[in-house]
Amino acid sequence: MTACTHFPIVTCPIFKIYPILILLWLLLSPLATAAELPQGSTKVVHIGVLAFNGEARTQARWQELADYLGSGIPGYRFEIQTLTHDGFSNRIRKGQLDFILTNPAHYVRLEVNFGATRLATFRSRYRDQALTSFGSVIFTRSDSEIHSLRDLRGQRFAAVNPEAFGGFLLARKRLLDVDINALRDLHLLWLGFPQDEIVQAVLEGRADAGTVRTGVLEAMIADGRLQPDQVRVLGAREEKDFSLRLSTQLYPEWPFARLPHTDRELARLVTLRLLQIPKDSAIARDTQGAGWTIPLSYSRVHDTLRQLQIDPYEPHPPSLSEMWRSHASTIVMLLIAVALIIMTSVYILRINHRLNASQQALTRNKEVLETLVEHRTRALIAANEALQQDIESRIRYEETLHGGCECMQGIHTLIIRNDLSREQRLQSILDQLQQYFGADQILLSRVDNHTQELEHCTASPPLSHSVPALQPHLARIAIDSRRQVEKELAGSDNPSRHYLAWPVVRQGKVVCLIEFLGKPDWAEESRLNGNNELEMRILQLVAHWLAHENDALAREAQKAGAAQHLAGLTPREREVLIEVARGAPNKLIARSLAISIKTVELHRSNLMRKLGISSAAELTRLAVQAGLVDMEWEVLKAKTNR
Repeated sequence: MTACTHFPIVTCPIFKIYPILILLWLLLSPLATAAELPQGSTKVVHIGVLAFNGEARTQARWQELADYLGSGIPGYRFEIQTLTHDGFSNRIRKGQLDFILTNPAHYVRLEVNFGATRLATFRSRYRDQALTSFGSVIFTRSDSEIHSLRDLRGQRFAAVNPEAFGGFLLARKRLLDVDINALRDLHLLWLGFPQDEIVQAVLEGRADAGTVRTGVLEAMIADGRLQPDQVRVLGAREEKDFSLRLSTQLYPEWPFARLPHTDRELARLVTLRLLQIPKDSAIARDTQGAGWTIPLSYSRVHDTLRQLQIDPYEPHPPSLSEMWRSHASTIVMLLIAVALIIMTSVYILRINHRLNASQQALTRNKEVLETLVEHRTRALIAANEALQQDIESRIRYEETLHGGCECMQGIHTLIIRNDLSREQRLQSILDQLQQYFGADQILLSRVDNHTQELEHCTASPPLSHSVPALQPHLARIAIDSRRQVEKELAGSDNPSRHYLAWPVVRQGKVVCLIEFLGKPDWAEESRLNGNNELEMRILQLVAHWLAHENDALAREAQKAGAAQHLAGLTPREREVLIEVARGAPNKLIARSLAISIKTVELHRSNLMRKLGISSAAELTRLAVQAGLVDMEWEVLKAKTNR
């Protein structure tokens, strides 16, 4: 099939010069609109866009187009109005819309009911190809026993909703070609937007087959959410210059149209601006397309809706002559019945009078009810978006919890490893914190017990030169108050930074200080925001370990000092000191060392004189600090075991 059969506008001779007439109208008409406006005044132009995928996403997608139109047409400011089908009708009746952007089926309804006129047709993008038409694809799982469209009868069929043009109506028309009435012969499942849910339902077996707009399968394959061999296209078609999977005829893309009351000169300027958008420009990519082209023919859309008897081509009741020709005998019987029914006409007239009164009341409240329907629709859309945000929030929370558990496991593994030195373990733990919290710089400083001055310990990433603190003034506040200090630092030359100081307190004293430094938005983006119990526990774990390490360093320093104090003792004096520290009396010491009691007393006297100690308790304390008692106890146990 050639491209000419897609759109009748190309084959009709009068439409062959239609693009040329459009361009001449755009280029030769005088640019008088801006001059007609008063100096300095700005007129607001409202563009109604169908919010089929949520108001927020629709607003974000088309706002750049509104800004682009306003920047090129002086005196006008364009605003995007995201609307439902009912919202369009209400706003048009009130004269609150100037232009519309919607799907082809909805445009046809507005064209018939309100006189909308298309100005341009959207060009969608697939890879580097610009497409001005689309269709629908009917598919099933590749391992399904469904191999043709005729096999769909009686099966579960997933679609968007009964009014979705690309998400159901095109497939419904295609199935009529094989004598399948989708509304009667299929078990329909309405899954709504996004259309990815329809593909997922078919893959999971909740539906036997489904239909989506062309391009959905290719997008899921490109994102890695679908393998090409997982689905089978039913009733596949091939069209020239169209590389997407396809089961139906092709139809023109979304039109940009004006309403009858819209200023013609303004419509001309808007059309010119749309046609000037390059295929690969930023504005084209922001709208997820490849610019705009001259308006295509939508007669095929009219034909489809007419065949399906869908608004604005809903079936009308037959005329009396048609009824008489088709049902003459039945009409005769009905006329006899009508003669009997006339006797009740008085009663019916009374009821009708009451109905007329009710109708008048309904007419007065019609606008209020339409507004309530629109508000209700918006509320449902907002509730759906809130639910989606809640799901995303829960996913982020689970990711945070998983990351926190991995961080705690990593820190615990580093703490219990015996193949790392104290410096390697400390640096590895600090690197783990820096990676988890996402800070630009973390500095660990030790606080001297006597002077309360900060001493550089380590940093992540390592600094080119050692500094006691990243922010000495704020670090001192954290040490003195024994509480964390957080502040936004603004610099004249350097960009602003976010600072956080976390003191490690042991027995009422600050033994260490951890400082974090990050970008201005680091406090919001990082996990360290004070509201997450897991992150607080991670810091508490590191704080407890740092305090323990500080105590261990203090004990080692004490042991080294005591060992240096005992360095001048003779071996025999050291043996006597060990026995005294274990609490043995002189007689037991003499027997154990095979010396006399007087010799023991002489050694004890020498010990007190050399060490400057006046009591056995102080001798015991010094021996314990030096570790003599524990080492000797291990030697004695080893001898006993042998």
